[in-house]
Amino acid sequence: MMFRHDVNSDEGFPLFLQGWYNPYSGKLSYAIIYRGVGRIYGLDLGAEHINPDGRVVGETHKNYWTPENRDTWAYVPEDITTPWDRPVEVWEQFCVEVNLEHRGVMHPPHVQGEVIL
Repeated sequence: MMFRHDVNSDEGFPLFLQGWYNPYSGKLSYAIIYRGVGRIYGLDLGAEHINPDGRVVGETHKNYWTPENRDTWAYVPEDITTPWDRPVEVWEQFCVEVNLEHRGVMHPPHVQGEVIL
């Protein structure tokens, strides 16, 4: 499941948000993307990350932008305490950390159960 939405910023930057949730692989990601540049900030849960220096970062990590390495550096955040399988609560924590005001409602994704053939 995925969503994508434009960000209204006071400075008028061409930003949008993108979110991915895959309950079958146990992964959740939220990203701020600058059009024409790429992901400038992201939160990933459910997959380890390897930094350019070879250091392995945990399954819950935040990626950030540097001019030299783009979004390849990550660190383990202390402010994300909710597990990947609670995407609405993770979204709320992400918004607080990046100072994003969400004006709307995010509903939990509907996950189809097993289909017996």
